[in-house]
Amino acid sequence: MEQITAYKCKKCGRIHYPKHERCLTCKQREFDEIHPEGDVKLLTYTQIFNLPWGFDERFLYIGVGQFENGVKAMGQIDAPDGADLQPGMTLKAEWRPVRYVFGEPVYGLKFKPLS
Repeated sequence: MEQITAYKCKKCGRIHYPKHERCLTCKQREFDEIHPEGDVKLLTYTQIFNLPWGFDERFLYIGVGQFENGVKAMGQIDAPDGADLQPGMTLKAEWRPVRYVFGEPVYGLKFKPLS
């Protein structure tokens, strides 16, 4: 997932996404860039009914997931019915359009449940 860059503290190893000026744990300022790898474990999710302008859906699911290398990120969940979503389930992450503005795609992170 090259479109996302997370930052790992060189001193304590805490992973930050998005980047912070200082590590939230040890306050150091030096980081290594890392990229999410592997499948995603769904940590939590919610359903949004009141979407801003630019979304064609009536509602959508968003969730926080953790990649196999520890990077945590939020993204849309591609689950039309949502009834099968459970924290702890495995998802696949993709970088693809999340909405269109004036006909142009706006890209973001989308999670898809593995069947």
